[in-house]
Amino acid sequence: MNPTATQVAKEVTVQEVLTVLRTDNARLVSIFGSIGDDGTRRANYIIESDSREYRVLTCRADGSIPSATPITPGAAWYERELHEQYGIAIEGHPDLRPLFAHPADYPFLQVQGEGVCEVPVGPVHAGIIEPGHFRFSVVGDTVLHLELRHFYTHKGTEKLFEGTSVRNGPIIAESVSGDHCFSHAVAYCQAVENAIGISVPVRAEAIRLVGLELERMVAHIADVGALCRDVGFTVPAAYTARIKESLLQSSVRIVGTRFWRGVAIPGGVRCDISDAGAHELRRTVATAAGDFAELARIILETPSVQNRFESTGVLKEEDARALGVVGLIARASNVKLDVRRDHPYGRYRDVQVEAPRFHYGDVLARARMRIEETAISARLIQDTLATLPSSTLAAALPADASGKGFSAVESPRGELLYWIGVRDGSIMRCHIKSPSFQNWPALPLAMPGNIIADFPLINKSFNLSYSGCDR
Repeated sequence: MNPTATQVAKEVTVQEVLTVLRTDNARLVSIFGSIGDDGTRRANYIIESDSREYRVLTCRADGSIPSATPITPGAAWYERELHEQYGIAIEGHPDLRPLFAHPADYPFLQVQGEGVCEVPVGPVHAGIIEPGHFRFSVVGDTVLHLELRHFYTHKGTEKLFEGTSVRNGPIIAESVSGDHCFSHAVAYCQAVENAIGISVPVRAEAIRLVGLELERMVAHIADVGALCRDVGFTVPAAYTARIKESLLQSSVRIVGTRFWRGVAIPGGVRCDISDAGAHELRRTVATAAGDFAELARIILETPSVQNRFESTGVLKEEDARALGVVGLIARASNVKLDVRRDHPYGRYRDVQVEAPRFHYGDVLARARMRIEETAISARLIQDTLATLPSSTLAAALPADASGKGFSAVESPRGELLYWIGVRDGSIMRCHIKSPSFQNWPALPLAMPGNIIADFPLINKSFNLSYSGCDR
């Protein structure tokens, strides 16, 4: 079990929650609604204290509750969700417009002044990207303001979990965000294991680490290639695709799946890595890391790339902290956050995880973060495969288990959290806090002063999921 996870929620008043949030060492991680056994509405707050402990605080919310947004602006979207999905009145919230519904008369912010024009983009886009609406207010090519409207997929993800056997939950978790499906599967499985109190065999923990770091390598290499493609540097973009494909094909040979679908199960993993498989994967990862490092050197030393990346799309450190931004987007803006280091889980309890940071918060910093983290992931995979411990692959799962628990992992996009309520082996409530839900509100703050033509590059450097944070 994850020793840092609080297993039992403490029931308090909202005022007590706000008092905790006012302390300097508190960070709001998530807020979600639920219905108690007595039929009353609850607001549940997950708060990190001293970068070392997660706390779950639950409040009755039959009447109105005071807003946490004036204290921590990162609460804004969560409280809009509480208001819209659970009908909870939020006193003092600065913006309670619908977040998930899309009424025709939605009141967009109107920016007025001489020469100001409005440029709407989406929600339907050319190509195969997911739906999302961006409304730019510009003077000439320069962006003054960007407003987002998302949540068009209406997948009903959290509802799909309800009534599902905990054994079948990984299938849904893997479908929440297809490019990071293994992170979702592991976060879900760890939440179940914490809820019902079972420990995972050490070999399974090691195999999970390999899968998580391999997923990070694939994501970061692909993202750097996408950034190159957005500035017309097409040959390196093609090379990153080749490197990524080598890792995916190796995964097929080692565990039978390109994206490690079906590998993580509650209690452990479904398949082993043989000695020959470990040897091949180590060789493939070493080759991929070496090729990518050389390619990254060429990319970062190319003046035209430097010119496009540097000082573009700056997210200031104070803005990142105010909105509770997570993952490499936070670390590129000098915010020290990494779940693997701050709340080690599984095999990460036994390894040293480096967490580089940059101060500039621009596209270049976010690209450099991906390059450095790829090298770190390669080393973690190599070291883990070299010392795979011996044990069974999965612990037995009680058929009628009950309990509540949560887990966080550091996915390629950042802090990914699952909160699970289980009764008699079935899921009663599942809340997913995706890093994209936390980070999307920060994207508009990186746009003012940039030209609108740079938006695809800035947006790509954040690389946030659209449907992956839908409800």
